[in-house]
Amino acid sequence: MLESLSSSRGKIGALLAGLAGGGAVHARYAVGADGMWSPLRKHLGVATPGYRGEWHAFRQYFRDVGPRAARDLFVWFEPDLLPGYAWSFPLPGGGANVGFGIQRDGGKVARVQDMAALWPDLLERPHIRAVLGPDAEPESPHRAWPIPARVDDIRLATERTLFVGDAAAATDPMTGEGIGQALLTGVLAARAILDGGLDAAAVTADYERAVREAPVADHKMSMLLIRALKHRKGARAAVRVAGLSGWTRRNFARWLFEDYPRAILATPRRWHRGMLSGPGAYR
Repeated sequence: MLESLSSSRGKIGALLAGLAGGGAVHARYAVGADGMWSPLRKHLGVATPGYRGEWHAFRQYFRDVGPRAARDLFVWFEPDLLPGYAWSFPLPGGGANVGFGIQRDGGKVARVQDMAALWPDLLERPHIRAVLGPDAEPESPHRAWPIPARVDDIRLATERTLFVGDAAAATDPMTGEGIGQALLTGVLAARAILDGGLDAAAVTADYERAVREAPVADHKMSMLLIRALKHRKGARAAVRVAGLSGWTRRNFARWLFEDYPRAILATPRRWHRGMLSGPGAYR
Protein backbone atom coordinates (compact mmCIF):
# COMPACT_ATOMS: atom_id res chain seq x y z
CA MET A 1 0.00 0.00 0.00
CA LEU A 2 1.30 3.46 -0.93
CA GLU A 3 2.28 5.62 2.01
CA SER A 4 4.12 8.53 0.37
CA LEU A 5 5.22 9.74 -3.05
CA SER A 6 7.88 12.28 -3.95
CA SER A 7 9.41 13.43 -7.22
CA SER A 8 12.88 14.65 -8.08
CA ARG A 9 13.28 17.13 -10.91
CA GLY A 10 15.98 17.61 -13.47
CA LYS A 11 16.76 16.11 -16.86
CA ILE A 12 16.66 12.60 -15.44
CA GLY A 13 14.05 12.76 -12.71
CA ALA A 14 12.57 9.95 -10.69
CA LEU A 15 9.77 9.04 -8.34
CA LEU A 16 10.26 7.64 -4.87
CA ALA A 17 7.26 5.74 -3.55
CA GLY A 18 7.25 4.85 0.14
CA LEU A 19 5.34 1.68 0.99
CA ALA A 20 3.33 0.98 4.12
CA GLY A 21 5.24 -1.48 6.28
CA GLY A 22 8.59 -0.21 5.05
CA GLY A 23 10.52 -0.23 1.82
CA ALA A 24 10.53 2.05 -1.19
CA VAL A 25 10.28 1.84 -4.96
CA HIS A 26 12.29 4.07 -7.35
CA ALA A 27 10.97 4.61 -10.88
CA ARG A 28 11.02 7.23 -13.61
CA TYR A 29 7.21 7.09 -13.96
CA ALA A 30 4.15 5.82 -12.13
CA VAL A 31 0.85 4.72 -13.67
CA GLY A 32 -2.08 5.41 -11.38
CA ALA A 33 -4.48 2.51 -11.91
CA ASP A 34 -5.76 2.80 -8.36
CA GLY A 35 -9.45 3.52 -8.80
CA MET A 36 -11.91 6.36 -8.52
CA TRP A 37 -10.53 7.59 -5.19
CA SER A 38 -6.92 7.24 -6.33
CA PRO A 39 -4.42 7.46 -3.42
CA LEU A 40 -1.88 8.72 -5.96
CA ARG A 41 -4.12 11.68 -6.77
CA LYS A 42 -4.43 12.47 -3.07
CA HIS A 43 -0.67 12.26 -2.47
CA LEU A 44 -0.02 14.54 -5.45
CA GLY A 45 -2.72 17.05 -4.52
CA VAL A 46 -4.85 16.65 -7.65
CA ALA A 47 -7.87 14.83 -6.20
CA THR A 48 -11.34 16.40 -6.34
CA PRO A 49 -12.73 16.80 -2.80
CA GLY A 50 -16.16 15.26 -2.29
CA TYR A 51 -16.29 13.65 -5.73
CA ARG A 52 -18.98 10.95 -5.99
CA GLY A 53 -18.98 10.08 -9.67
CA GLU A 54 -21.47 10.57 -12.49
CA TRP A 55 -23.17 7.15 -12.34
CA HIS A 56 -24.20 4.76 -9.60
CA ALA A 57 -24.60 1.03 -10.24
CA PHE A 58 -26.55 -1.58 -8.31
CA ARG A 59 -26.33 -5.34 -8.93
CA GLN A 60 -26.98 -8.78 -7.47
CA TYR A 61 -26.04 -12.31 -8.57
CA PHE A 62 -28.85 -14.85 -9.06
CA ARG A 63 -28.85 -18.64 -9.38
CA ASP A 64 -31.37 -21.02 -10.99
CA VAL A 65 -32.44 -18.45 -13.55
CA GLY A 66 -34.61 -19.31 -16.53
CA PRO A 67 -33.10 -20.55 -19.82
CA ARG A 68 -33.29 -17.12 -21.48
CA ALA A 69 -31.38 -15.38 -18.68
CA ALA A 70 -28.85 -18.22 -18.56
CA ARG A 71 -28.15 -17.83 -22.29
CA ASP A 72 -28.69 -14.23 -23.44
CA LEU A 73 -27.85 -10.65 -22.54
CA PHE A 74 -30.88 -8.42 -21.79
CA VAL A 75 -30.99 -4.62 -21.47
CA TRP A 76 -34.18 -2.86 -20.33
CA PHE A 77 -34.65 0.87 -20.88
CA GLU A 78 -37.20 1.40 -18.11
CA PRO A 79 -38.95 4.81 -18.30
CA ASP A 80 -38.27 5.59 -14.65
CA LEU A 81 -34.54 4.86 -15.03
CA LEU A 82 -33.78 6.83 -18.19
CA PRO A 83 -31.12 7.65 -19.23
CA GLY A 84 -30.12 4.71 -17.02
CA TYR A 85 -31.06 1.10 -17.70
CA ALA A 86 -31.41 -2.36 -16.15
CA TRP A 87 -29.57 -5.48 -17.29
CA SER A 88 -29.23 -9.22 -16.98
CA PHE A 89 -26.29 -11.12 -18.40
CA PRO A 90 -25.46 -14.80 -18.05
CA LEU A 91 -22.86 -16.27 -15.71
CA PRO A 92 -21.34 -19.75 -15.70
CA GLY A 93 -23.39 -22.47 -14.05
CA GLY A 94 -26.87 -21.16 -14.87
CA GLY A 95 -26.60 -17.88 -13.01
CA ALA A 96 -27.00 -14.23 -14.00
CA ASN A 97 -25.67 -10.82 -13.05
CA VAL A 98 -28.76 -8.61 -12.69
CA GLY A 99 -28.71 -4.92 -11.90
CA PHE A 100 -29.36 -1.35 -12.95
CA GLY A 101 -27.52 1.94 -13.21
CA ILE A 102 -28.59 5.57 -12.92
CA GLN A 103 -27.02 8.92 -13.59
CA ARG A 104 -26.29 10.75 -10.37
CA ASP A 105 -27.38 14.11 -11.82
CA GLY A 106 -30.10 14.48 -14.39
CA GLY A 107 -31.63 11.04 -14.07
CA LYS A 108 -35.22 10.24 -13.05
CA VAL A 109 -34.33 8.39 -9.84
CA ALA A 110 -34.16 11.26 -7.40
CA ARG A 111 -31.43 9.98 -5.09
CA VAL A 112 -28.86 7.21 -4.95
CA GLN A 113 -30.42 6.25 -1.59
CA ASP A 114 -33.66 5.41 -3.45
CA MET A 115 -32.01 2.60 -5.42
CA ALA A 116 -32.37 -0.05 -2.70
CA ALA A 117 -36.09 0.68 -2.35
CA LEU A 118 -36.55 0.49 -6.14
CA TRP A 119 -34.77 -2.88 -6.49
CA PRO A 120 -37.63 -5.22 -5.35
CA ASP A 121 -40.05 -3.41 -7.64
CA LEU A 122 -37.74 -3.83 -10.65
CA LEU A 123 -37.33 -7.55 -10.01
CA GLU A 124 -41.11 -8.07 -9.94
CA ARG A 125 -41.89 -6.25 -13.17
CA PRO A 126 -43.52 -8.90 -15.40
CA HIS A 127 -41.12 -8.58 -18.37
CA ILE A 128 -38.08 -8.84 -16.10
CA ARG A 129 -39.50 -11.68 -14.00
CA ALA A 130 -40.38 -13.55 -17.21
CA VAL A 131 -36.72 -13.50 -18.21
CA LEU A 132 -35.32 -14.41 -14.79
CA GLY A 133 -37.81 -17.24 -14.36
CA PRO A 134 -39.88 -18.39 -11.36
CA ASP A 135 -37.02 -20.21 -9.63
CA ALA A 136 -34.40 -17.42 -9.68
CA GLU A 137 -32.98 -16.67 -6.23
CA PRO A 138 -30.26 -14.31 -5.02
CA GLU A 139 -27.04 -16.11 -4.24
CA SER A 140 -25.30 -13.12 -2.65
CA PRO A 141 -26.19 -9.68 -1.20
CA HIS A 142 -26.69 -6.78 -3.57
CA ARG A 143 -23.83 -4.34 -4.13
CA ALA A 144 -23.80 -0.68 -5.12
CA TRP A 145 -20.90 1.52 -6.19
CA PRO A 146 -20.19 4.91 -7.83
CA ILE A 147 -18.78 5.22 -11.35
CA PRO A 148 -16.61 8.15 -12.55
CA ALA A 149 -17.28 9.35 -16.12
CA ARG A 150 -15.58 12.68 -16.86
CA VAL A 151 -12.37 11.87 -18.72
CA ASP A 152 -12.85 15.09 -20.69
CA ASP A 153 -12.68 17.21 -17.51
CA ILE A 154 -10.00 15.74 -15.26
CA ARG A 155 -6.25 16.06 -14.90
CA LEU A 156 -4.73 13.04 -16.62
CA ALA A 157 -1.07 13.41 -15.62
CA THR A 158 1.19 15.15 -13.12
CA GLU A 159 4.57 14.71 -11.42
CA ARG A 160 5.68 11.85 -13.69
CA THR A 161 2.40 10.07 -12.98
CA LEU A 162 -0.19 9.08 -15.60
CA PHE A 163 -3.70 8.21 -14.45
CA VAL A 164 -5.66 5.45 -16.19
CA GLY A 165 -9.02 3.68 -15.90
CA ASP A 166 -11.26 4.86 -13.05
CA ALA A 167 -8.40 7.01 -11.74
CA ALA A 168 -8.77 8.95 -15.01
CA ALA A 169 -12.60 8.88 -14.77
CA ALA A 170 -12.52 7.07 -18.12
CA THR A 171 -15.81 5.17 -18.07
CA ASP A 172 -18.55 5.60 -20.66
CA PRO A 173 -21.04 8.29 -19.55
CA MET A 174 -23.85 6.59 -21.50
CA THR A 175 -23.59 3.08 -20.02
CA GLY A 176 -21.18 3.30 -17.08
CA GLU A 177 -18.99 0.62 -18.71
CA GLY A 178 -15.30 1.00 -17.96
CA ILE A 179 -13.29 -2.17 -18.62
CA GLY A 180 -12.50 -1.29 -22.22
CA GLN A 181 -11.54 2.28 -21.28
CA ALA A 182 -9.30 1.03 -18.48
CA LEU A 183 -7.43 -1.28 -20.85
CA LEU A 184 -7.17 1.40 -23.53
CA THR A 185 -5.87 4.14 -21.24
CA GLY A 186 -3.37 1.67 -19.77
CA VAL A 187 -2.06 0.86 -23.24
CA LEU A 188 -1.87 4.56 -24.15
CA ALA A 189 0.07 5.33 -20.96
CA ALA A 190 2.55 2.52 -21.63
CA ARG A 191 3.08 3.69 -25.22
CA ALA A 192 3.65 7.28 -24.08
CA ILE A 193 6.27 6.18 -21.57
CA LEU A 194 8.05 3.93 -24.07
CA ASP A 195 8.04 6.61 -26.79
CA GLY A 196 8.95 9.54 -24.50
CA GLY A 197 11.80 7.88 -22.61
CA LEU A 198 13.53 10.32 -20.28
CA ASP A 199 11.54 13.36 -21.44
CA ALA A 200 8.77 13.63 -18.83
CA ALA A 201 7.13 16.58 -20.60
CA ALA A 202 6.93 14.60 -23.85
CA VAL A 203 5.46 11.58 -22.04
CA THR A 204 2.76 13.71 -20.45
CA ALA A 205 1.93 15.54 -23.69
CA ASP A 206 1.80 12.33 -25.74
CA TYR A 207 -0.50 10.63 -23.24
CA GLU A 208 -2.89 13.56 -22.97
CA ARG A 209 -3.05 13.87 -26.77
CA ALA A 210 -3.72 10.15 -27.20
CA VAL A 211 -6.55 10.25 -24.64
CA ARG A 212 -8.12 13.25 -26.38
CA GLU A 213 -8.05 11.41 -29.72
CA ALA A 214 -9.76 8.25 -28.46
CA PRO A 215 -11.44 8.08 -25.00
CA VAL A 216 -12.40 11.76 -24.99
CA ALA A 217 -13.83 11.52 -28.52
CA ASP A 218 -15.96 8.55 -27.44
CA HIS A 219 -17.00 10.41 -24.28
CA LYS A 220 -18.27 13.37 -26.31
CA MET A 221 -20.25 11.10 -28.62
CA SER A 222 -21.86 9.42 -25.61
CA MET A 223 -22.83 12.79 -24.14
CA LEU A 224 -24.67 13.65 -27.37
CA LEU A 225 -26.51 10.33 -27.36
CA ILE A 226 -27.55 10.72 -23.73
CA ARG A 227 -29.74 13.65 -24.75
CA ALA A 228 -31.92 11.29 -26.78
CA LEU A 229 -31.96 8.47 -24.23
CA LYS A 230 -33.18 10.75 -21.44
CA HIS A 231 -36.66 10.62 -22.95
CA ARG A 232 -38.99 7.69 -23.61
CA LYS A 233 -39.51 8.64 -27.27
CA GLY A 234 -35.77 8.76 -27.89
CA ALA A 235 -35.19 5.41 -26.24
CA ARG A 236 -38.07 3.81 -28.18
CA ALA A 237 -36.74 5.20 -31.47
CA ALA A 238 -33.26 3.85 -30.74
CA VAL A 239 -34.59 0.38 -29.91
CA ARG A 240 -36.85 0.41 -33.01
CA VAL A 241 -33.92 1.26 -35.31
CA ALA A 242 -31.71 -1.30 -33.57
CA GLY A 243 -34.31 -4.02 -34.13
CA LEU A 244 -34.69 -3.61 -37.91
CA SER A 245 -32.66 -6.74 -38.69
CA GLY A 246 -30.40 -9.34 -37.22
CA TRP A 247 -27.39 -7.28 -38.31
CA THR A 248 -28.64 -4.10 -36.63
CA ARG A 249 -29.56 -5.96 -33.42
CA ARG A 250 -26.17 -7.63 -33.23
CA ASN A 251 -24.19 -4.49 -33.98
CA PHE A 252 -26.32 -2.25 -31.75
CA ALA A 253 -25.53 -4.52 -28.80
CA ARG A 254 -21.86 -4.56 -29.75
CA TRP A 255 -21.78 -0.78 -30.15
CA LEU A 256 -23.76 -0.16 -26.93
CA PHE A 257 -21.31 -2.23 -24.90
CA GLU A 258 -18.27 -1.10 -26.88
CA ASP A 259 -17.01 -4.06 -28.84
CA TYR A 260 -15.85 -1.18 -30.99
CA PRO A 261 -15.40 2.48 -29.98
CA ARG A 262 -18.44 4.66 -29.40
CA ALA A 263 -17.25 7.33 -31.88
CA ILE A 264 -15.79 4.89 -34.41
CA LEU A 265 -17.68 6.39 -37.38
CA ALA A 266 -16.56 9.92 -36.48
CA THR A 267 -12.87 9.02 -36.06
CA PRO A 268 -11.60 7.61 -39.39
CA ARG A 269 -8.05 7.22 -38.05
CA ARG A 270 -9.35 4.23 -36.06
CA TRP A 271 -10.99 2.49 -39.02
CA HIS A 272 -9.63 -0.90 -40.01
CA ARG A 273 -10.65 -3.84 -42.15
CA GLY A 274 -13.30 -6.00 -40.48
CA MET A 275 -14.07 -3.51 -37.69
CA LEU A 276 -17.82 -4.28 -37.90
CA SER A 277 -17.64 -7.96 -38.78
CA GLY A 278 -15.62 -9.61 -36.00
CA PRO A 279 -17.25 -12.19 -33.71
CA GLY A 280 -17.65 -9.76 -30.77
CA ALA A 281 -17.67 -10.34 -27.05
CA TYR A 282 -21.27 -11.65 -27.22
CA ARG A 283 -22.31 -14.08 -29.95
